[in-house]
Amino acid sequence: MRHLIFSLAALAFCVASAQADDRFCGGANFSDGPTLRIGQIAADAPRVAFVRNGDLDIRCPSVEPGCRDKAFLVARDLVVIGRRLDEFVCADYWTAKSARSGWLPAIALAPAKVSVNPADWSGDWTRVEAEIKIINTGGVLKAQGSATYGALDPDRVKRGGVNLGEFSGPLVLADGQATFADKDVDPSKPDSFGCRVRLALAGDSLFVQDNGQCGGANVSFTGLYRRAGK
Repeated sequence: MRHLIFSLAALAFCVASAQADDRFCGGANFSDGPTLRIGQIAADAPRVAFVRNGDLDIRCPSVEPGCRDKAFLVARDLVVIGRRLDEFVCADYWTAKSARSGWLPAIALAPAKVSVNPADWSGDWTRVEAEIKIINTGGVLKAQGSATYGALDPDRVKRGGVNLGEFSGPLVLADGQATFADKDVDPSKPDSFGCRVRLALAGDSLFVQDNGQCGGANVSFTGLYRRAGK
C-alpha cells in the first residue's frame, strides 16, 4: 500500500509538473509551426497586459486579475506569435535592444500586414551583434548573415572567446515569409540538423527566427532588425 501511495504521489507530481510546463511561455519557438507569424495589437484595443506564467501561479494564464502582469503593449505593436493555450497565445515583443516574452489574449491580436514584394526586402539589416544583407535580383532574394556572441564583452574579446555564426544563400519567399535552409537540410522536417532561418518583413521591421543551429554556442540570428542607418 505504501508503494502504491508513493507511486500515485509521484504520478500526481509529474502531472502537475507537465501542466506547469505547458503553462510556461518562454517565447515563440522555431518548432511551434512552419510559419513565422507576425501579429499586431488591434487598433481599437486599449493597453493589453501580458499574462503571468503557470509556473508562478497554476491558475495562469487566465483572465483572473491575479494573472495580469504590469508589462503591457499598445495598439499596433507588433509581436511574434507562438503556440496557443486556450484563449491565450505565447508571444515575443522585440525591440532593437530588448525582448519580452509572455502570454497575450488572442482576442487582442490581429494578423500583421507583411510584405510579399521582393523589392521591399533589399538592404542591409542590423541588430545588436548581427547583420543580414539581402539582395534582390530579378525577384530572386539572396541573403548573407553574420552574428556573434560575446563581441560586446571586452574580456571575451581579449581571450578570444567570441563565438561566430553565419549563413549565406538564396531565400524562398512565399506568402510573406522568406526561408533559408542549408543545402543538406530537409525543410519538411522541423527537427533537421543544420541551419534554418525564417524572415518576415512588417513595416520597417525585419523579424528573424532561426533554429539555433547557425553558429557557435549561444549564437542566434533571432530578433528584430532595422535597416542600417535608420
